[in-house]
Parts: sequence; C-alpha cells; structure tokens
Amino acid sequence: MDEGPVAATRDAFAYLELLAREAPAAHFDEPLLHVPPVPGADATAEGHGATSHRARQLAREIRGNVERQQRRDMGSTALLDVAREFLASHGVDELLRLTCRRARTLLSLDIAYLCLYDQKTDSHVVKAVDGHSSDLTPGFVVPPGAGLANPATRRAAPVWTQDYLADARINHSASIDEVVRAEGLRAIIAVPLGGNGTNFGVLYAGHRTVRHFSPEEAALLGTLSEMAAAALENAGLLDEVRAETTARATEAVRIGEELRSVRRLAEGQAALMERTLDGSSLPQLLATAGDLLGGSVLLADAAGRTVVGHGAAEAQPAPEAFTAAALAARATDAPVLSAPGVWIAPIRGADDRLGHLVLHRAEPPTAEDAGLLRLCGQAVALLVRPGAATEETVLREELAEALLVGGEWIGQRLIAHGRTVGLDFTAPFVVVAARPVAGLTDRALAWAAAYTRDHGGLRVRIDDHLVLLLPGEDPAEAARTVEAFARGMGSPATVGAAGPVTEGPGALPAMYDRSVRCLGTLTALGATGKAASAQQLGPVMTLLSHERDVDGFIRATIGPVLEFDARRSADLAVTLEAYYAAGGSPTRAARRLYLHPNTVSRRLDRITELLGPQWQDLTAGLDIQLALRLHRTRESLAPCPGSADR
Repeated sequence: MDEGPVAATRDAFAYLELLAREAPAAHFDEPLLHVPPVPGADATAEGHGATSHRARQLAREIRGNVERQQRRDMGSTALLDVAREFLASHGVDELLRLTCRRARTLLSLDIAYLCLYDQKTDSHVVKAVDGHSSDLTPGFVVPPGAGLANPATRRAAPVWTQDYLADARINHSASIDEVVRAEGLRAIIAVPLGGNGTNFGVLYAGHRTVRHFSPEEAALLGTLSEMAAAALENAGLLDEVRAETTARATEAVRIGEELRSVRRLAEGQAALMERTLDGSSLPQLLATAGDLLGGSVLLADAAGRTVVGHGAAEAQPAPEAFTAAALAARATDAPVLSAPGVWIAPIRGADDRLGHLVLHRAEPPTAEDAGLLRLCGQAVALLVRPGAATEETVLREELAEALLVGGEWIGQRLIAHGRTVGLDFTAPFVVVAARPVAGLTDRALAWAAAYTRDHGGLRVRIDDHLVLLLPGEDPAEAARTVEAFARGMGSPATVGAAGPVTEGPGALPAMYDRSVRCLGTLTALGATGKAASAQQLGPVMTLLSHERDVDGFIRATIGPVLEFDARRSADLAVTLEAYYAAGGSPTRAARRLYLHPNTVSRRLDRITELLGPQWQDLTAGLDIQLALRLHRTRESLAPCPGSADR
C-alpha cells in the first residue's frame, strides 16, 4: 500500500480522536507536524499534505458547529431558567429588574437597562437598570427619535453598534451621549419588547469594549425580550386584578356593614310594626324599642313631662334644656343631647301635641339608632292617633280614587277637598303603584296607610295593587323607599313609580297609567319584589307593553352567547356591549374593557361561530342590542342571592 494514502488515513483518524475528546482548537495543528513539506516532495507526499490540511479544515468546521450547537443549547437552557424565574416573580417592578439582570448575564455584558414607552411624552423612560455605575437610573428619559430605540422599534428586530459614540449612522443626542460616556460604554444592542412593530418598550445591553454581536446573540436577546413582554403584560393584568380584588374586598366589607345596618333596621321595623298591628299597648311598644336600642325609651309631652314608657322613673332634663333639644331635634330630624345620657328625638309626621321620644343611654346613638328611633316614632304615631286616622281613611281613599281614575269631583272643588286633608296640589307629586307579593292582605293595607300618613300622601286600593300618591319630585327614590318599607314590614311588594306631576291634579290619571305600566313591565321582566321608575326602564317599558315573551326573545337572539358565558365565564355578552358602545370598533372596545385588541378579536370570532356571520348585519345588530339591554335590565332587577330569606 502507498505511504501517502495510509498517512492521510492516519491523520484523518487523528482528527477524529481530537474531536472525540473535545480537544482545544490549538491541538488541531499537531497532526500536520508529521506531514512533509510540500515543496520538493513527490506526488504521493504532496497528495498526503493536501489531504491532511483538508482534514484539519473539516475537523475545525465540525468543532465550530458543535460549539455553536452547545452555545444554542446553553442559551435555550438559560431561557428556560428565565421562564421559570418569570413565572415565580411577583409584580411588574421585579420582572423589570429580573429582565435586565438576565440580559446582562446571558451575553456576559457590563450593563443592561429597560425602557418603557410613555404615550404622554412620546418617549422611552428607563424603568430598571442592572450593572450601572453612573447616573443612569430609573426615570431617565430617552429623547424621542434619538439613539437605537427608533430603528429597533421600526424594524421590530434587534439593532446594535460595536462602538456607539463613533457610529455616524446613529441619530445622537447630547443627553444619551453623556450617559454613554459616563458609563464608558462602547458596544450597545437595542431589542424591542414584543416585536410586531409595537412601541411597548426597548431592552438595551452594553459592553465597555468594542464588540460585535453575533446573530445568535441577537436572537437570544430577541427571545428574552418577547418572553419579558409577555410576562410584563401578564404581571400588569395580575396587578390590576389584585388591585380590583382589594378594592372589591374593601367594598364588600362596606356593603356588609351597610347590609347589617339595613338588616337591623328592617328587623327593628318589623318588631315595632308587629307590636303596632297585634294590639300591643304603648308601654309595650316603647319597651320593645328600648330593647332594640339597648336603653330605655319614654314618651314625653311638649313640656318634657313623661307620659308613658319603660323606665319612666328616670330623671328628665330641665324644661329649658328639653325645649331647646326638642326644637333642634325637630329641625334636624335627628336625636339631640339634652342632658348627660338623655337624647331627645322627634316623632316624624306628627305635630308637637304627640310629644317626643326620650332615649336614656350612656352611648351616643348611631345612625342606625337614629333610624330605629324614627321607626319607633312612626309606630307611636299610629297608636296615639287611631281615632283621627280611622275617620280620615275613607275620605282620603275617595279623594285618591277620584284623583287617579276619575270621579265626580273636579276643578276647584277637588282642590278644596284636598286641602281639608292637608294636601297642597301646587307642589309636585309622584304616583307609586305597588303589588304586594302575598296579595292585598291586612298587613299590606296597614303598611300602605302608615306610609302615606307619615309622608303626607294618599293611598287607595285598585284591582290587585295599591296606589300611593306622594309629595315629591323623584319617582325612583319614592319607589325604592316604598319597596324597602314594605319589605321591612314583612310584606314585600313589586313597586313601579312615575312622575313628578307639576301641572295640577288633572295630570294625575295619565301618570297613574304610566306607573301601572311600569309595574307591569317589572312583572314581565320577572323582577318580582323589586322597584323602579318609568324613567329608569325607558324604552324597555314601551316594548313590553306589547311584547311579553322576554325570555323567548332573549334566547332566540343571544341565547348561545349567554349559554357559552355561563359554561366558560367568557364575558362574550360584555364584549358585545362594549363593541356596540365603541361604534363597532374592536380597538376602542378593547380600550373600554382594558384588554388587548387580539383578545377582543378572538371573542368576536367566537361570537360569529355562535350566532353566525349575519350577527353584524344592521337588523340583527339592532335585535342583539335590544336583547342585551333587556338581559342587562333583567339582571339588574334580579333578586339578590338569599333575599328570599330576609
């Protein structure tokens, strides 16, 4: 066998051995030491030398490929570690600092800093820095149009320079150049956060010597920036959720306290009214009030002398102090201190001849206590004035019926008749129609009489509902207070209201008809036991005066969307409302919902799958918007969980 081929084969095996044991690059010249020099050698030796040189070249290329693959594997492993750190991090600030630290260590650089875009100033602001030694601190503003930010954002790809200050291609800025000099930076690379042409932010990394960034290094930082952008977006959403959760928890505590207060008032009202309706005496009623308030409650006359009450032997304040406190209490409609531990409260809806309530208690009465005292005053008024109320009842009911549904009295005679029962028809009135859930029982008639007497109004029974004519200008507030009063009396009712009437008694029949239609609309919506005014229901009331199959219309129009929301908690109905409110713009809808436009687009695609492509037609869109309005109205009027138990 010729020596040349044998030697070449031997050299090739030598390079394979070097590759196998991962020898350093300097060792790859050793096999060539045994190759004779080419000049003056025979043809065989010359062929041997060329083959050995080619073997060394191939071996170096193989080793270079292996090293590049190893670097890629190391980069992938490092990115996997970064992903784990991102998942374990808490809050946006921590993510920003972690991103800078990882960007610096991944490429063994001297410094890394991250800027986020500020729409107000149209510039990038430094939010986190790692490895700095100068005045480059969070809050530094990168001037618009300067540095590497614009090229990186415009290209949606990394942009770098091996020597920043000497690079004439860069649009230099004095403030940026000053920071670069202070840090002693030479090579700088800028990577946009997220890519896709968005101006979310820029990640910078720099070195204090001239350095060329390889495509692999640029790709590694690009992947890190995409991961950071996704993590920052999720962290921002998480912070929003946490803030909203905290706010809702605080609101829940407040609502819980209000509910406890309302429940206490409702229970107190029910107890007092129970005493009033079951034939209890005035001392028994006042004793019940004292138990509710944790003290003793007395009834005193206009001069401050005790008329009756539990604990009547207790000392009363001086007459002068009592009179002053009584006047202040009636003016403010709140308990007033007249002596240590003695509080005077007015009896609402009554004149001074009925006297005042006197509460003996060391602690000042709270707002709830003041409410209980007002309820006690109402109950006392009912018991103290039974004869007068009985004689007026028939007259008031006849007057109310004549005013609301027409009668023989008209014009000045009707107005004069109203004055005899204390009504002023020159003031505004609202009309309230109430249908008790349990029907027109004696309890329902009693609370209606008590309420109208206390508020200076009229009430009458018509068909299956009660009608209350009340002084006032706010029908929504009147409906809410009547519903709350009825519920507190143990006789919940559905309440509709309309008004105000300011043109005199002649406009009352039309307003009564409107309040009854409001009551019918609430019933059609399934809002039994709830209250609303005609103005609140708006066009829904007009629609339901003819169309009563609300459930069928909603199911036929947006049923698949509501069913999908119920199964997946997907908020498709909320997205539809925002889409229509934004004039059919997914981008503006996303801003309304604080979501990414892509999320809104995906939801709209799902809606198309559920409702079909025709949902965006004009006619279908009107039906959908009406169905959404009906659904939202019915949801807002739906009974609260557990309300049936209260």
